[in-house]
Order: sequence, then C-alpha cells, then structure tokens
Amino acid sequence: MPRSSTGSNPEDFIAKDRSFSSAGELGRRLLPLKKMNFRSFDEFWPFYVTQHSKPATRRWHFAGTLLSTAFLIYAAAFNWWFLLLVPLAGYGLAWYSHLFVEGNVPATFGHPLWSLLCDYKMFGLMLTGKMDREIKRLGKRPILNGF
Repeated sequence: MPRSSTGSNPEDFIAKDRSFSSAGELGRRLLPLKKMNFRSFDEFWPFYVTQHSKPATRRWHFAGTLLSTAFLIYAAAFNWWFLLLVPLAGYGLAWYSHLFVEGNVPATFGHPLWSLLCDYKMFGLMLTGKMDREIKRLGKRPILNGF
C-alpha cells in the first residue's frame, strides 16, 4: 500500500483503528487521520477500502447512499424539504456503520470530498457485483461473514 505524502503508513493507522471503544476517543482518532495527506484519488481509494473491511459496513453505506439518492430525486420532483433528509440518510447510516459495526472513525472526518467520491464508487461496484473483485484486486480478502 502506498504511503501518504506525510510518510505515515495507512496500514499502521488501520491496525490501531480496530479497537474503537468509545465516542470519547473520536478526537484522539481524528488527528492521525487528518495527517494523512493523500496525493490523489487513486492513492486514497485503497485506504478507503480498508476502512470498509466488513460486509455489514459496506451494506450500511449502500443503504445510506441509496436512501439519500431516493430523497434527492423525491425532493427534486415533489417536495424540496426532502433535501434535508439527504445528508441525514447518507451520513447517518454510514457513520453508524463505522462507529458500531466497523469500529473505526469515518474517513469523511479527515477527507470529506474523497470519501464522498469513494462512497459513490463503492456503491457502483456493489450495484454491479464487482466490489469483492475490487477488494481482491487491492490485495485484501473480503470478510465473508454476514450482518
């Protein structure tokens, strides 16, 4: 895995990140995440995938992206007030999965734009059934347990 431009190895951060135990740790966890200065989307993508190692995490993200897209379409067609539900659905379900399923800090907190783009990429790969292949391509083995 490539190192970020700060010289930090994302794998070192990930290994430490698996023991998320309380919301009080959030501030201490954000500092190393924000110090990772990835130079490109292609450099950030493998890190993003490692932060979504559990299928349940990816499923919560998928549900949040699908629901937020549905709210966006409904808001555009019928009632603009539904725009308020777009970020609540998208971020709410994704952040829930990080805090209570994956046990890590959402990458959005350190890299909001790239995380959003990666979320849509992951959504597309899941929609087409290619996410497990992408995980294998990156040298990671998908975890096959269910929810």
